[in-house]
Amino acid sequence: MRANQVGTPTPPCVENGLWTPLPVPPPSGRLKAYTLRLKDAHRREARRIKAAGAMTFHMVGCTGCFNDHMPQHSVARVMAAQVRERGTVGCDDPMIRRASFLYHLGDVVYKDENTLDEERDDQREMYNSQFYQPYTGYKRRIFAIAGNHDGKQTHEKSTSAIHHFLLNFCSKRSGRTFDNQTDGRCAMRQPYPYWRLSTPQAYILGLYSNIANGGILDNPAAPEAQPQYRWLVRQLAALKRRNARREQPRPILLAVHCPPFSGASNFAQRGDPTLGPSHAIHTRPLAAVLRQAFDESGQRPDAVFSAHAHLYQRLTYHFADGWELPYIVAGSGGHGPVESLWEKCGKGRAPRRRPPFDAVLPPGMTLPAGEAARVVAYNDTSFGFLRITISGNILLGEFITTDGNGGHVISLADSFRLDLAAHRLV
Repeated sequence: MRANQVGTPTPPCVENGLWTPLPVPPPSGRLKAYTLRLKDAHRREARRIKAAGAMTFHMVGCTGCFNDHMPQHSVARVMAAQVRERGTVGCDDPMIRRASFLYHLGDVVYKDENTLDEERDDQREMYNSQFYQPYTGYKRRIFAIAGNHDGKQTHEKSTSAIHHFLLNFCSKRSGRTFDNQTDGRCAMRQPYPYWRLSTPQAYILGLYSNIANGGILDNPAAPEAQPQYRWLVRQLAALKRRNARREQPRPILLAVHCPPFSGASNFAQRGDPTLGPSHAIHTRPLAAVLRQAFDESGQRPDAVFSAHAHLYQRLTYHFADGWELPYIVAGSGGHGPVESLWEKCGKGRAPRRRPPFDAVLPPGMTLPAGEAARVVAYNDTSFGFLRITISGNILLGEFITTDGNGGHVISLADSFRLDLAAHRLV
């Protein structure tokens, strides 16, 4: 057992990260300053999406690995193939198109856990070997939110993960960074670690859940400020107004590295923000904070995507009014080993269950009467990624697995179809 700052024993599966402020100030208060339009990042793809009236893209997290690069190369190779052609693996649906971009769900790179390795903190080498090399064949833009491994901070910029995330994804300048020693991929010019991507078919709101256990949006020592939470509420309310003026509303997708809900046996500890060195004893679970933002803004997202856990899960949140909201965990993008959903926090495993079954709620989280969060599908044995397609009133999601050994064996492990008008899974 570890001990936190006040000496309280901490379960071994709990993240040892202390909530840390971002090293750069946010943009001006205008929401536009937090927005990147796809047409400004890749004009040709934006035009192709608009002309087709449909969009396909990838999502995945937890891709980097310091020692074994084969699984992430396998996943990247299959995704790159789907950029060139939609392929034959997956749902047989004519609305699926060639993928237009990858949206990374965090934990792009990982340092070596061997403390005797003098170069284990070299972020430049990590970005080249764990990001630029695997994705050199992926001929589309790659956007990202920062995971807990991407958010760690040191005084030396050469070893500070958050500084290199900012350098490679929130660059103030166009062109290559010194971290890219492989190809001609330019740094992304995302406005901030929490930000909005506007595309012709959807809005994607990316949050930064920091490095504390369970995910924390804002400084737990200053609960009255809550800049990221206030930003989220303003964004949701603004998009609600925009969609009200559209004949065809654009779906709102929410991306956050730490999963708000999970069926994992250790989620009662790993989803609890009061555990760990931040000692955020008055902080509510991430799912509760997000639910408050949905209620305050009057706008729910159409789907929520996360990673952090190195496996795949699909959960459905059932609201009392009949609205069904998918929560997807896609963290098996290359960092091995793939985690077991049944691993306890410590030793032993819980009995395996067949879905559907209730999600594990973190302490302090209760659901309103008539509502439920249930695991409806999972895969805790394979590496893989999400392919999302949006066309008309349909959002189609596919979880595609690879063998992790070159990507030669691929299969469709799960799929779901969301009717955006009725907001029911069909």
